[in-house]
Amino acid sequence: MATEFAGVIALLVYYGLVAASPVVAFVTWALSTRTDYFGDALGSVVAGSVGLVAAGAVGLAVFVDPGAGLTFAGVAVGASLVLAVFPVLIGRQLLGRWTLLDADEALAYATLGWPVTMVASAVLFVAPGGLARYNVLFLEGLAAVVAWMSLALIVTLGPALSGLGLYNVVERLVRPR
Repeated sequence: MATEFAGVIALLVYYGLVAASPVVAFVTWALSTRTDYFGDALGSVVAGSVGLVAAGAVGLAVFVDPGAGLTFAGVAVGASLVLAVFPVLIGRQLLGRWTLLDADEALAYATLGWPVTMVASAVLFVAPGGLARYNVLFLEGLAAVVAWMSLALIVTLGPALSGLGLYNVVERLVRPR
């Protein structure tokens, strides 16, 4: 029972991150137009997101079960690190190497590329059977290895590649040749 509950929580957190990623990116971008650094705006949005997750964990702990709140908090922190923090930071590093952007601008492009990555990973997650049937969790053997490696590559390198594409589009619009 506990394993099934943790699995359901993991799926809910994953799809919650997919749904929240465009909101986080847009709100961060909107806040960054009023500050000097994109990183400051991202820090504010992340702090608000942590507060929402903490409130959800406390609500689960009080109204359902303390173990449920702790499970939700642990899964949310782990999923946020693996699906948001590390990919955006890797994207910032790669964009800093691939372009002439400084660290803050590279962070902005990686953050704005993150929602594209999350949506692409969600599409790949349900690709084996669609929304009504199986997802990659039901795959076995070589198909499972290929699916999970593809998901890992998309999630890890996606913000950098999406951010690079956005950077190239902006550069062509701002400085046409």
